[in-house]
Amino acid sequence: MLHSRLMRYIDEVARAGSMRQAAERLGIASSAINRQILAFEEELGVAVFERLSNGVRLTAAGELLVEHIRATMKDHSRTISRISDLKTLRRTRINVATLEALTADVLAPVVSAWHMAYPLTHITLMAMPADSIALAVGGGEAQFGLGFDLPPQPNLKVYSSTRCSVGLVVGPDHPLASRSSVRASDLAGHPFALPAPGLTLRTIFDRLTRRSRLAIEPMVESNSIDLLKRLARLSGLATVLTRADVELERLGGTLTFVPIISEEISWQTLVILHRNTAQLSGLTMRFAEKLADVIQQIGDGGVSSRSFPDR
Repeated sequence: MLHSRLMRYIDEVARAGSMRQAAERLGIASSAINRQILAFEEELGVAVFERLSNGVRLTAAGELLVEHIRATMKDHSRTISRISDLKTLRRTRINVATLEALTADVLAPVVSAWHMAYPLTHITLMAMPADSIALAVGGGEAQFGLGFDLPPQPNLKVYSSTRCSVGLVVGPDHPLASRSSVRASDLAGHPFALPAPGLTLRTIFDRLTRRSRLAIEPMVESNSIDLLKRLARLSGLATVLTRADVELERLGGTLTFVPIISEEISWQTLVILHRNTAQLSGLTMRFAEKLADVIQQIGDGGVSSRSFPDR
């Protein structure tokens, strides 16, 4: 039977090309390594190494054996890592503070895929106003904050960020749904349900209509992104949101996101925050990586460096 210690000896000798050098790296006597390899060769009935005056080299049988050893050691390492993950799963709790609008379109797919891979992890998603997210992370209530244009805090760091364009959101049967993009003039004459005054999205839209001299009186105003999406889907009203707000519906074909071409239309920055001094487990950091990958896919770029404090 090929034991793990013997596998390590054979692998190291094959890499070093010398019993002596392998022994120095492993911190044991070369005679001990040679004795175990000779015993194994006798059991195997074939030489693993060809002994040379200046070292050793693998025989054809040895090359096959070392290929097997390295694959086995890699599988062993991967299995040990997964077992280690299992040991910590029950202790791993991930808390995310975010906007209500991002729970379904951004976080739900990430959490669903994560649960399939790590079913014992406990995840808490806390929906709250944007100005409360940074406070929740800074105060230790959440390990991560996810939101648009979150205010900076001295004890927080941006892990990842992406720009999300603001555009027209309509149902698939809307007259503008088939357009690849629209201009401000294309919006005239269409009924709107708009974000409430004071929200960043409404400020961006009002700036667009004011500069373009458009008179658009919304039929509905609301601070609920979910309501605006539902109205766009069910009533034929148009609204203005970011692509991140409607990613789930866009992929499902129930809503269409149409970019607005205008110098007045800007974007919102979607960011993942964490506390500078937070002690995060390997699984928790892996969750952040998965979340960062998703927001980059739905954004327009602007990746920040991903780093965590030393553990």
